[in-house]
Amino acid sequence: MTGFFTSHGSPTILIEESRWKDFWRRMGEEFSDVESVVVISPHFFTYSRFYVEVQEKLESIRDFYGFPDELYRFRYSTSNNVDLAHRIFKEVREEGLPVVEDTSWGLDHGAWIPLMYMFPKGKPTVPISISGLSLEDHVRLGRVISRAVEGKVLVMGTGSPTHRLDLFQLSSRNEAFLDPVLSEAVSKGVDYVISLSKGKEWRKSMPEGDLKPLLVVMGYSRSTGRELLHDVPWPGVSMVAYLFG
Repeated sequence: MTGFFTSHGSPTILIEESRWKDFWRRMGEEFSDVESVVVISPHFFTYSRFYVEVQEKLESIRDFYGFPDELYRFRYSTSNNVDLAHRIFKEVREEGLPVVEDTSWGLDHGAWIPLMYMFPKGKPTVPISISGLSLEDHVRLGRVISRAVEGKVLVMGTGSPTHRLDLFQLSSRNEAFLDPVLSEAVSKGVDYVISLSKGKEWRKSMPEGDLKPLLVVMGYSRSTGRELLHDVPWPGVSMVAYLFG
């Protein structure tokens, strides 16, 4: 079972020169035969329960503010694999994790930025939220998703390991605190990644979404991972990509 984790970057990546655009296009070619995508973005956050999006049509959401006007003209939409979404919901509920079916979200920029470069014509996609539940519960969620999957499905999580927006705003020097130890941890397994959450690098880096999308991917793939690309394009904000399975 193939899992993919990628940073999505700042919305300004849409109007900037970036090697990540070409990287996502190449990954789209690598994954061209997948039938559906399950996407877990740190910007789809719910508190006490997981949300599985089940509406048939998914539109891009402008969940950012104060950026150049041209960023708000980008549009991306795709269909949902509603059957897969319902199967995931059923399996998560039977696992005993709190979950609801939702029709109010769509694709936030943590999802549609990489998706629009990977699959510009769209690919059936199921968005699932992260929640206030534990890191371990997100690993369980990933394992449950694997039970619901039929056919060729890519499970993709997004987010930045180092996400110090205070340093970004101060234009401090480019530095990634967590990334080196995280890349080593993903090559050893999910327990090593969770153990980092108690360390100083984790606290100093303020990882986006507590890296819960990464833990879902690792739970799904049940394998170690390898780094594909790493960059620190902005002060305090790193980007990384890992492949699992």
